Amino acid sequence: MHSQTSILVAALAAVAYASPVYNASISQGSSYSAPYVTASGSSSGSYSMTTSYVTGSRPSGSSSAASSSYGSSSGYSYSSSAASNYATSTVLGVATASPNPAPVPGLVGKLLTDDTTVDRFADIAGQLAAGAISLKFDFNPAANPGIKPGDGGQVDLANRKNFPVLTGQGISAAGIFFQPCGLNTPHIHPRATEFLTLVTDTTMLTGFVLENNLTAEFNTTLSQFQGTVFPQGSIHFQQNLDCKPAVAIAGLNSEDPGASSIAQNFLVNLDPTVVDAALGFPKQIDASNFAEFKMHIPASLAKGVEECFARCHMSY
Repeated sequence: MHSQTSILVAALAAVAYASPVYNASISQGSSYSAPYVTASGSSSGSYSMTTSYVTGSRPSGSSSAASSSYGSSSGYSYSSSAASNYATSTVLGVATASPNPAPVPGLVGKLLTDDTTVDRFADIAGQLAAGAISLKFDFNPAANPGIKPGDGGQVDLANRKNFPVLTGQGISAAGIFFQPCGLNTPHIHPRATEFLTLVTDTTMLTGFVLENNLTAEFNTTLSQFQGTVFPQGSIHFQQNLDCKPAVAIAGLNSEDPGASSIAQNFLVNLDPTVVDAALGFPKQIDASNFAEFKMHIPASLAKGVEECFARCHMSY
């Protein structure tokens, strides 16, 4: 289980992780068969660990060999064939995917006021016939150009706003595309419980904290086709532990689940004097330097934790 210190740092800034979050031996293969999207929009049928990263400096004290062990004194050991630097253009997906259709404004409001479910689906049928909406939602990043990715990947959410067929169904879903080491920073869903399943052959650490009267952190590690739950309102996160991209699919029991990122909304958007008091007036971070501190808080998904970057020989 994580230390409370490591999770607090992840929640506050995802900037200065001081301790490893995963203590295990992980061996990475040299290639990953799956299409991936590049910054230029091109795609490939295979993902190569030795060619998908730019050569650069390795962490201090690590071996220069292509496959090496890292720091037994650090509390973990591994072998990896990943090259040194972090690439920001290797999320999995089909680069040629067509964008999902944009529903006409006001459609969901009309569907919500239909007298019966039959009336609602009659309206949906009319929209389908006109080609204004679709019966399928494409989670591929290329199909969701309006989503601004973070350094660690992106989340593509299908809710009733962009996929009106969900209106009245009480469900939504998200495709989460992780870069190597990518971190979906601690957040909550105010209106939904989430069930997340890892679909790639990778390893993912997850955790949640329920509420004030039970502040223990619940952790589990997922491998391919394994899933876990995050209760409604709980603070939770997902961390790709591998040196290659990962994808997870999440179901949520609300057609409008909402999301609130803890570090981003607490530190960036609240009154700095209130945050200062809530943190106990720390000498290192106070109202006078909050503006500078805010500049370093990443958008979700964040790059990841320092331990993963060291293990994967990538520049942090």
